[in-house]
Amino acid sequence: MSRSFVPDRPEVGLRELQRVILVALTACLIWLPGAPALAEKHALFIAVNDYPLLGEDAALDGPANDVDLMSRYLLATPELGFSRERMTILANGGIAADGDPTLAEIVAKLNALAEAVSAGDFVYIHFAGHGSRRRARDPQSEPDGLDEIFLPADTMPAENGIYPNALVDDDLGAALDAIRAKGAFVFIVFDSCHSSTATRASGAEPEGTQYRWLPEPFAPGDAPDAGEALAREATLAPSESPDIGGMAAFYAAQTIEKTPEMPLPRGAEQARTYGLFSYTMLDVLAKNPGITYRELAQGILHRYAAGNFTKPTPLFEGELDRVVFGERNRASNLSWPIEVDSGKARIRAGALQGLERGAILAVLPDPLADEAQALGFLRVRTNDPLTAEATPARYAGLNPPVLADLPASAVVRIVEKPLTFQLRVELSALPGSAHDDATAYARREIEKIAADEQLPANLTLVSPGEQADLRLIVASTKELYAGESGDEPRLWFLPPGGELPAAAGNKPHSIRLAGGMTPEQLTQLRENFVAVFRATSLAQLSELSELDRGKVRFGLEQQAANAGTAKQIERSAVPVLARGDQLIFSIDNQSTRAVDVDMLLIGPNYSIKHMLGLRFQRGENIKGALGDIADAGTGLWRLVLVMREAGRNSVHSDLSFLNQIGTQTRAVAATGPRDFGQLLKDIGGGAATRGASSLSSRNTLKGSLDIYNLEAIGG
Repeated sequence: MSRSFVPDRPEVGLRELQRVILVALTACLIWLPGAPALAEKHALFIAVNDYPLLGEDAALDGPANDVDLMSRYLLATPELGFSRERMTILANGGIAADGDPTLAEIVAKLNALAEAVSAGDFVYIHFAGHGSRRRARDPQSEPDGLDEIFLPADTMPAENGIYPNALVDDDLGAALDAIRAKGAFVFIVFDSCHSSTATRASGAEPEGTQYRWLPEPFAPGDAPDAGEALAREATLAPSESPDIGGMAAFYAAQTIEKTPEMPLPRGAEQARTYGLFSYTMLDVLAKNPGITYRELAQGILHRYAAGNFTKPTPLFEGELDRVVFGERNRASNLSWPIEVDSGKARIRAGALQGLERGAILAVLPDPLADEAQALGFLRVRTNDPLTAEATPARYAGLNPPVLADLPASAVVRIVEKPLTFQLRVELSALPGSAHDDATAYARREIEKIAADEQLPANLTLVSPGEQADLRLIVASTKELYAGESGDEPRLWFLPPGGELPAAAGNKPHSIRLAGGMTPEQLTQLRENFVAVFRATSLAQLSELSELDRGKVRFGLEQQAANAGTAKQIERSAVPVLARGDQLIFSIDNQSTRAVDVDMLLIGPNYSIKHMLGLRFQRGENIKGALGDIADAGTGLWRLVLVMREAGRNSVHSDLSFLNQIGTQTRAVAATGPRDFGQLLKDIGGGAATRGASSLSSRNTLKGSLDIYNLEAIGG
């Protein structure tokens, strides 16, 4: 049944009156007749699942899902200002669309946008499909002599070094220039990739994982050097003229990398195939509306770290300090209206907004109320990416609310989030190899480790082919790296996608299996699992950060070996470090209370080193050097900065215990709501590593966790 009863409120206080007036005034301002016309928002989506002229092997599953989810989110979030009338979808793959994603249609719709927009308008463009590279029409226009291309649905088989009917970067750039020349701001997203020279397939990729890349139609020797391509800087500069619209561009991968699509969320019953980049971007955005492009970029990199994705490395450029979609910044206490039907509360927000199954929601009389005014609480029972259903629950001493008695203005707000710190591990033999015995032996040993109650980690061994955070394959060195010696089976540690570094000199971590593992090797395997668990769990905490970072300032600079001045490192970038480069940090506590600060360095082999652990009193600051990271090993390093409010009269307890892999113990029982500091202890091996835990807004000590990604090339 529909909600119809609204209780009387005979006593209306000043605060209540102010709230009612504010809500009414807001509505009047939105609908005031004669108000000046607002800037319009336009969206163009291009999703290519099927390539009829390239054969079934070129088909993808995820682009249409990306566009369907993103377009539904924009339309379901009215404050963003998008409408279906000014949204164009070019797609194949089974979703409702306005046309086919052919080259002619894409170009026509880009030209139509240039005609339709006016100064101050906003344009969102999203490309999802295959990408590649081709020989540049003008070799002088590209540093590597190659054009980056997006492949429309009518792309033809490659000939003479090109893909006929491909959309070339120069042509797309001209179309974007025409839109910006009208004064419109453009936010463009590319969930495709252009090359794969940085990584290659191992043969043990998980089920449902594909890459949005087709081979370049030229000899491999024509590809640019991987190190040079990684070192390229973002080149999209801010608008030089006030009449030219601004731009922000997000790329799923660097020029030499490939980006995947896979079933997401990983391990979820309702998982569908999405582009990793598209889904992650929307996941961050939906939980943090009103953030800047730079903060969105940082959130994407944090999510990749939490998922153990070391590649690809997304690229972000343009005017990143603007607010995403031009939306004004707003409070982080998000709330959503509820619809009551058949004894259930339906909410137009779901997993993407943080309404996970088991989450506790406070029912508030209106959006401006705080938790102290809660009418009761609900628990989320079912959800999908954009909707959820919840039922009344007893919580915080309040009886379950009667849904039919709630006021029409009632909204819900998250007060407790369920958390699961877990490392999902998949083990399989390299297809076609003769290592069944070694694989069975490795599985038995891993099962023993996972069952050990003294293991300071939550380790789950999933079935072969399932999505996982860590992928293990049994293979010889010769099988993975042609031309190298080594016939004995080894246990190789690979990222979730199962890809290998292309360079043989940058092999992933592995453990010898021939003849069984020694006690030392078994200890090493155990410690490796704990290290990966801690590294990914720390990154998971980044999305729960509550401390005001603006009042505790952290700076990180790169001092190149032969450069005179140091260069500031942004969290939204992934700088390349060569041997001899130094990292210089600074911390300045401008908040009103003491803050505990720790720095952890996570290596490419999942080692965790505690670099700093200090309490900073109000107004205290420090500057220091972290040394030459590239000299310690090549690959992706992550510098983790953890800041926590210091409790009154408390003693500083740093995170050096995270160094002590394998020495902590933990109980199996679940725990109740935790604060940020308690969750850090859980990751180190405390009480909640195996049980259910949650972060509650009712706890007072806040914290934040930031991650800086650093690519060491060692050259």
